[in-house]
Amino acid sequence: MSNLDRIVNITIELQTVVSSGASFDNILIVGPAPKTPLEEVTIPDVGVYTSLSAVNEMGWVSEGDSADPVGIAARIAFSQSVKPQKIYIAVQKTTEGSTLEAPTATLSRAESENGWYVALAAGIPEEDLEDMAEWTEAREKMFGYAYADPADNPVTNTYYRTFGICYGDDAGSGDPYKHVAMAVRFLSYDAGSETWVNKSLASVSVSKFTDTEIDTIDKDPASYYIQVGDTGLVQGGKVRAGEWIDVIRFRDWLKNDMQLRILNLLVKRPKVPYTDKGIGLVRNQMIASLKEGTRRGGIAEDQYNSDDELIPGFTTSVPLAADLSDTQRKSRTLEDCTFSAILAGAIHVVNVNGSLVYSY
Repeated sequence: MSNLDRIVNITIELQTVVSSGASFDNILIVGPAPKTPLEEVTIPDVGVYTSLSAVNEMGWVSEGDSADPVGIAARIAFSQSVKPQKIYIAVQKTTEGSTLEAPTATLSRAESENGWYVALAAGIPEEDLEDMAEWTEAREKMFGYAYADPADNPVTNTYYRTFGICYGDDAGSGDPYKHVAMAVRFLSYDAGSETWVNKSLASVSVSKFTDTEIDTIDKDPASYYIQVGDTGLVQGGKVRAGEWIDVIRFRDWLKNDMQLRILNLLVKRPKVPYTDKGIGLVRNQMIASLKEGTRRGGIAEDQYNSDDELIPGFTTSVPLAADLSDTQRKSRTLEDCTFSAILAGAIHVVNVNGSLVYSY
């Protein structure tokens, strides 16, 4: 023992912090192995790639007539104005008889990898897309795909975690992968800060639709990429059930963020007492998460109505310890913690009425 320790003895405990590992920013490309595999390369079932060259080194061709679907999808992903730091690729295995396994089997193998949020089909037959959407609906992930015919969407059910983008019949080589460009473009924003429309995409061409076709896509609902003025802009921005894509993503983020804050409160403290003080600590974590959601732009800030009455962006409620039964307190489970928050939403269309006059 040092002389300093004899006079002032200090022990510092390193507190454990729990992280879920969940991501709301990264894509997972699901598709077949290279058409011409490289003998000296072993492709992982679910791989992480930080550049297009890393994908090419695995044997996927990304350009030209012999390009692989996964290679094209990766090229589109890394071509966006804000490049992804990494992408995930899940490879369909070849079963007996040299047939590819069902893409849902590929997704199931990738499920244990926490780093991705949106699964994207690449080279998957249209008849398998519905199964992939159904698989995704039961998980806290999202699924994206592209299709050609405005009147024939291959995913017919109302899914809250699936979005499609129609690219039309006169497509360029990268257009069947517009969903990849769309996902990477909008996942570059923090959850809650974005809306999935009115942005340009790279390495894909604009589609040409008639007004009737656009009306069909809007009612479906799905997304599309058309020329507005002198630039291409994504339109639509909804999942198959009609909710906005950004709302689903923000909801998933908020749930994860609030879970982690409350869990870390329980982990870092010797105990959180079943008293008003302890319940208040839980409430503080709920408020902290909701404030972060407000800062990101997903939850509306406090506002006033025309009667000058305050409309808070969010409210929280927790029970008083004295109002809980002995059974509830003995269970050590805190229930009836609730919150309500107003979505900030987004402005997509602006209508202005004006007049020109000679005088007032």
